[in-house]
Amino acid sequence: MSKYTFELREVISTFGRDEVKRWFSDYELSDYLTAEEIAVIEEKGVWSKDQLAERILDHFYTREIGTDAIGQFMLFIKDRLREVMETYVPIIYSASIKYDPLVNVNFSEIYSGTSGSSSSASTQTNASGLSVASDTPQGQINKDEILQGKYASSTGANENASSGSSSTDATGREEYVKTTKGNSGVTATSQAMIKQYRDVIRAVNTEIVYELEPLFMGIY
Repeated sequence: MSKYTFELREVISTFGRDEVKRWFSDYELSDYLTAEEIAVIEEKGVWSKDQLAERILDHFYTREIGTDAIGQFMLFIKDRLREVMETYVPIIYSASIKYDPLVNVNFSEIYSGTSGSSSSASTQTNASGLSVASDTPQGQINKDEILQGKYASSTGANENASSGSSSTDATGREEYVKTTKGNSGVTATSQAMIKQYRDVIRAVNTEIVYELEPLFMGIY
């Protein structure tokens, strides 16, 4: 039973649980985090504003509020939450980041390379031949006349030309990714890493609830 102001349960009975819970959710995560960081918290799925507000209502359910003016109490809640969440929202984000406490080495080496070779060759040959048999060698004759068949009993001539070229081109590409992940065992043993992980675990919602104590009477 209230002695000085109102117990929170009386406020809930008057205004409704959903309405009072909304008072304790009146802050925006975007005031403290980026959209990408908020997405990390949502993906983790272990913390929400509604969950925290329910915890606050349950904890202070039978406690008297710190003022007898409801409007002033709402203002105090909003102001106090802004102060508290500025510190604790980044902590909630850091606790939502996925990581393996037993891994202290995680890196990848990426190699990409190309190799190639080429060669070319060309050949060219020219050949000619001439044979003459004449039964009437009265005078000199020239090649053109021979090819025309003049002054000769029989003639033979050939002229050949040939050329050729060849080329080869070969290329290759090599790629690989080498990933190293695990516990190097150099900086810390697995047991030490587990102990370190346990030491940094924090009950964030509980800490936030305690930070809201000034909103309520300090007597029971």
